[in-house]
Amino acid sequence: MYRRAAKSCELAAMSSFHEMPRLEGRSLAEVRAMLGTWMATSPGLAEREAWALAIFRWQAAQPGTYSAFVRNLGVTPCDVQSLEAVPCMPVEVFKHQQVQAGHWPVAHTFRSSGTSQTLHRAQHHLDGDGLAWYAQVARSAWSQVWGQPVEAFDWLAMLPGYTGREDASLLAMVEDFMAGSSRMLMDDPETLNGELAAWLEGGPHPRLVLVGVTWALLDWLAGPHAPAERLRTHARLGQVTLLETGGMKGRAVEPLKEDVHKAYRNGLSGIQVASEYGMTEMLSQGYALDGVHHRFPHWVFPLVRDPRDPRSRVAAGRSGRLDVVDLANVHSCAFLATSDQARHGEAGLVLEGRVDHADVRGCSLLANG
Repeated sequence: MYRRAAKSCELAAMSSFHEMPRLEGRSLAEVRAMLGTWMATSPGLAEREAWALAIFRWQAAQPGTYSAFVRNLGVTPCDVQSLEAVPCMPVEVFKHQQVQAGHWPVAHTFRSSGTSQTLHRAQHHLDGDGLAWYAQVARSAWSQVWGQPVEAFDWLAMLPGYTGREDASLLAMVEDFMAGSSRMLMDDPETLNGELAAWLEGGPHPRLVLVGVTWALLDWLAGPHAPAERLRTHARLGQVTLLETGGMKGRAVEPLKEDVHKAYRNGLSGIQVASEYGMTEMLSQGYALDGVHHRFPHWVFPLVRDPRDPRSRVAAGRSGRLDVVDLANVHSCAFLATSDQARHGEAGLVLEGRVDHADVRGCSLLANG
């Protein structure tokens, strides 16, 4: 009965939108293959929204946490005719329930890092093809936002706290980007200095991306193993992008983003500062090439909502609670209500920290001045 309703829903919407992909009755593998092919295209807004509605109706028809969430809200999928009307499920559900669209064996699980005060960690379960799918999504997201594939860059990483963390999605992504390189460092600033010096003083190379968690980068630049003067002022630092990810791990009062970026640039003169936005509950990433304004691949919709009305968007320039539609989450839940605060700027999405009373995650955002 529910599947028959979903079919009539699909047909009823076709006159109002770009023709929706026909996903009814297809398996997860089939839907993911279709989605992967479409992600490699350059669709317009109408086609993107048609795909989002199709994924919503497909997920609402699958047994699982999100379909139960939709039913408990009293939402009839047939009645949802716009992206704004699609209900977004709080990401906190990933801490307490096994979020799957349909029934399939769990082959791998990503878990959030959390802090010492975290009682429950988010868990994002993947099927047997999930890790390969994650690598495909992450590489495609990078290429779309940066305009070049990951192979066009050299990579260096400083990710303390991730030793032995096979359940960390960030570590899985960076290791894949590095393609087996030995320049994945956990907590070794002296070796980091040596690797950076070798790159700066070597021959011509592709642009270097130095990935690091915020607190570790700040500790490195302000600590006893801070780069020496010859590295700190090297002429080739302009060819290095420092890509920060994560936050301050609950350390005291989190500094303003502008102060953090100032510390980066004081410690490494001329370096480009960029930021990554992602979370355990998502498979896709957004990037701020200028460190502030985040852009996303076309299958991700960042929606800034009125905190008093979860279905209403706020005007550009106004702050609100961030919902994220990540269609790559076809296997779990693609429609997520985060606890992050944001606003749409002219150049991209500006992240402003956590909403009041939100649980602090290990990847908590920096406050933005």
